[in-house]
Amino acid sequence: MKRLLVAAIGVVALMTTVASGSTHATAATNCLTNTYIGLLDQADSALAAVPAQPAAALTTLTQAEDLVPSTAAVLAPIIGGLTSNPPDVAGSRERLDLLTTTLALPAGSACDVDSQEAENLLHSVYASHVFADLDQNPAPSWISRIGSAINWVLSHIYGLLGNGGSIGLGVLVLLVIAAFVFYRVRGVTGGKRAKQGEEPATAGDDPDDEWGLALAAAQRGDYREATRRAFRSALLDVTGRRARIDRAWTTREMLATIAADADLLAVVAPAAAAFDQAWYGDVPVTAADWDVARARCEAVRKVARRSSSAPAR
Repeated sequence: MKRLLVAAIGVVALMTTVASGSTHATAATNCLTNTYIGLLDQADSALAAVPAQPAAALTTLTQAEDLVPSTAAVLAPIIGGLTSNPPDVAGSRERLDLLTTTLALPAGSACDVDSQEAENLLHSVYASHVFADLDQNPAPSWISRIGSAINWVLSHIYGLLGNGGSIGLGVLVLLVIAAFVFYRVRGVTGGKRAKQGEEPATAGDDPDDEWGLALAAAQRGDYREATRRAFRSALLDVTGRRARIDRAWTTREMLATIAADADLLAVVAPAAAAFDQAWYGDVPVTAADWDVARARCEAVRKVARRSSSAPAR
């Protein structure tokens, strides 16, 4: 049975080739493939009749063998069964059914097939813009190029350092990044003065004038501005007599500058704290807050003027 099936498949390939070569020269009714299959169907019908007609089936199979001599090896077992005494109708029909089932083809699939419509449809599909440049490789994006460059660098570093060296380098890079982030965060939090913004620029460098402006602001109830003016007056006294102080510095930077002068540091630190709370704090400045800030700023002025004859450092 397996040999018969293999032979039948060979018949299909051979007959399809012959039929395709003679498609335009033969009409559909004279198509070699269809005629051959039709003869097999007739022989099968003769064997299926009641009673069976082995002689008619034998005649039909002989015609099929004459039509396509190359299939004689396939038909020989069937013809042999029908010529035996008595004829082997069951075995011959079983072989014939297998052969006809294997050779069964859809209508119009072997002969006189007009493929022009299908070819036109396929051409229109491939001509669509969806398939434009289908065989072209798109240019890589800049993100892909950066990723490729990074991958190239990492692969070469790994090749040079190996597994352990690459891990060590990665840890070192992470530590450097962490240190930088810590430095930036520390600088921001250390130098942050408040949410209200920077202190406005003020003209003039006379500490007595600033002190007068502080008292005037306090009289009209603006204790926040009064504290700012009083602290500015104190710093102007310090700058002119005891130390060089840049008012753009943060409180921490200013205190670090005068750290060597214990007397001055002892009075500037409380005054700076009062100013920071008043100017950059989140709560309103009261009259009591102003009294504290005024006393602390007066203490700074007194200490600064205590050595008024000393040259500024």
